[in-house]
Amino acid sequence: MRRATAATAACGALLLLAFLAPSGAIAADVEEPGEIRVTVPERGPSEGDVIDDAQFRWGLNAESGAGAYAGGCNFLSAGRAGDTGRGGVVWTEQHGLYRSVAGDVRIEKPNFAGEYDLATWANRCLDPAGNAVSAASVTSTSGNQVVIDGGRGVRADDGSIEIRWSGAFTVVFYGGMTYWSASDPVLTLDARGNGRVTATASGFGASMEDLSKWEALPERQIVLAEVRGAATGSSGGFATEPLYIGVEVSGVGQVARDAANSAYWGSFPASFVEYQKLTGQAGYWVTTGGLRDRAKPASTLYISYDAAAPIAVTPPAAASGADPAPSNAIRTRPVAASAPAPAIAPGVPVFPLADTATLLPQGEALIPGAAAFGANPVVLPLLGTAAALSLAILAVLNLMQAFPWQRPGT
Repeated sequence: MRRATAATAACGALLLLAFLAPSGAIAADVEEPGEIRVTVPERGPSEGDVIDDAQFRWGLNAESGAGAYAGGCNFLSAGRAGDTGRGGVVWTEQHGLYRSVAGDVRIEKPNFAGEYDLATWANRCLDPAGNAVSAASVTSTSGNQVVIDGGRGVRADDGSIEIRWSGAFTVVFYGGMTYWSASDPVLTLDARGNGRVTATASGFGASMEDLSKWEALPERQIVLAEVRGAATGSSGGFATEPLYIGVEVSGVGQVARDAANSAYWGSFPASFVEYQKLTGQAGYWVTTGGLRDRAKPASTLYISYDAAAPIAVTPPAAASGADPAPSNAIRTRPVAASAPAPAIAPGVPVFPLADTATLLPQGEALIPGAAAFGANPVVLPLLGTAAALSLAILAVLNLMQAFPWQRPGT
């Protein structure tokens, strides 16, 4: 009687499991009377591989580690930076805004040997050789990159991928006078390796014309990078060049494509540059005809499926000293503010922001026009003196009857 009851209970339990579980998810064998073995199979062949510690590595573009016309340099910082409270402020170490590491996010930069080390406040504006980056050279860059570990997602058997990372990084231009942050990037690619990286953007609105402007911006989902044809089938990960060359946008001052700029003409994604119109950085993510256009194209994006075994990274080429564009072209000075905002700490300089106009060659020729002469306070008195002297000479010659028509018989 007890054996029958036990067998009945076992059968009931098996039926309950079969009812609750999805079809094909549970297999059961009864090897001996009264003994039940339940087996839960692994993922099906069409579900793909689970990724639980992917690495995201990207420097955005060369301009994000270049020299700036004011504020020292542009650089990347880990985490979401705090609020300086006013515009026109250059970060100092005492502000505590710069971070090399924040959770799973860190900032790395190459050293002289081509190996990547953790960036620091002291070396954020130095190139791999230890020289200060210069805005006069489009090949001069620190090579800093944001690295985020701990990405979780799935790589399906057809090659499609979705990976999510937790953490944020901040893109700092002009030493801190304009900056914004990107949080929790998500990579989504289809079976052909086409897709994008999205993130939540946040930051502060600044203006070159009005340094007093400083406002917290609303968070917005933007596309950080458009990806096409990524080799997702590689075992360890892949490297890809996000779209920039040939990308056209409107409303942000993009110049026309021509034979001279076609090799580097383009733009970051439209939603990206639209947000930069609010931060004051739009001109640095699109071809504007400026001297630094060659430093704006997107740099290589590296995705490793296992952060403990990342794929190889190619450091940026060292500056050769021969830029493809002249480094000594005449430029207009940044517009000075009538009443610059005070620094938030003693000794912190305040500079006006620059837009694309400060990066363009002057329209004037090497010999100034008449308007330039008239604007000079020394020129007009000199011209008046010369005119008076000429009249005096003519008067003397007239009294002396030195002119040919004053002689008798003429």
